[in-house]
Formats: sequence, structure tokens, C-alpha cells
Amino acid sequence: MTFSTKQAAHGFTLLELLVAVAIFSVLSAMAYGGLRNVIDNSQQTDLTMQRLQEVQLAVLKISRDFNQLANRSIRDEYGNDQDYLVSSEGGDIFVEFSRNGRRNPAELQRSHLQRVAYKLEENQLYRLDWPHLDRPQEMQPYESVLLSDVESASVRFLDTNNEWHDQWPPLNTNLQASDLSESLTAIEVTLELTDWGEIMRIYRISS
Repeated sequence: MTFSTKQAAHGFTLLELLVAVAIFSVLSAMAYGGLRNVIDNSQQTDLTMQRLQEVQLAVLKISRDFNQLANRSIRDEYGNDQDYLVSSEGGDIFVEFSRNGRRNPAELQRSHLQRVAYKLEENQLYRLDWPHLDRPQEMQPYESVLLSDVESASVRFLDTNNEWHDQWPPLNTNLQASDLSESLTAIEVTLELTDWGEIMRIYRISS
């Protein structure tokens, strides 16, 4: 007696392959979307941290300058006397003053005093500093961008009568330079950022 064996060939039908490909495509799209979200969130976090560091560093430098205000007048590039603190509305440079604590790591023969200024130009806050307090005409300040995306920057000044002034020396004042320095008790610095809103710091001035 002769027996014949039939071997059944098992495989995937076309419909099964199409279903498998469709499921794989859906899962891949979901996985890619999740991975894209993770990457985007990571990039956004990095940008936020960079912005935070930029703002913190700018506020730190501003605080160091105003906390070391020095009562030392200067002679500008035109030979005119300038008070130790000058501020006015209008113009790019909105405040200029002398400060203590100039770093000298190389121990050069120079003063520990420094003349600095702040200006706002094209939504960027600049810090300016001069090599010497009394400067000749050819001397140019060193400019560095301190903070970007700044909509506005302003300073106010509080006197011993608890009155705020938008500029210093105040308008229509009869006080002498020595009396002006003693009448200043605090300086308020306000920055308006496009992304963070308003940042305000008040620095107490010791007479």
C-alpha cells in the first residue's frame, strides 16, 4: 500500500501583510511623534535655561555696578566736568556713573575706579566702560551686549525727602555737588523684557 503525504505551505496572505504594514506604520508614527516631542521639549528647556543664565548674569553685573557707586566726578572728552552720576531721559545712554571695585588681576598701575554707562539700542542693553576716568577725545569706551530682547530700560532716583526723580541731578535743583551725593538714598533700575516682562531692582546708596 502506498501512502502520499501533503505538506501544507504556511505563509502570510497579501491582506495580512497589508494589515501588518499598516499597524507598523501607525506605531512608527506614534513613536516618532513622541520622540519629536521629547526633542522639542529638551530644546525648549535648553533655550529657557540659556535665557535664565543671560538674565541672571546681566542683573548680577548691574547690581555690582550700582552697589559700588563712587562719588568721583570726571572730565569728559570735551574737557567738561561731569558729576559722578549723570542720568537723563532721551538718548541711547540713559545713565553714566563712577564706580569702585575695578578688577586688576594683573596688578597694573591703575586706579581701582571705573567709569561705566548703560545704553539701550535696538532692543539690546549695552554696558560701556572707559579705560580711564578722565578721558581724552580719542578715547572710546568698550561696549558689550549685556542683555537682548529688552523693550525698555529706565532708572529712578530717591532722595532724602522720599521723592523719586526720573533724572539725576534733579531738574531745578539748587544743591551743590556734595549735597547732591548726600541727598541720594536709592536707585531703581527697571528692565522690560519681551519674554519675561518687568524686572526691577532697587539699590540702596550709602552716604
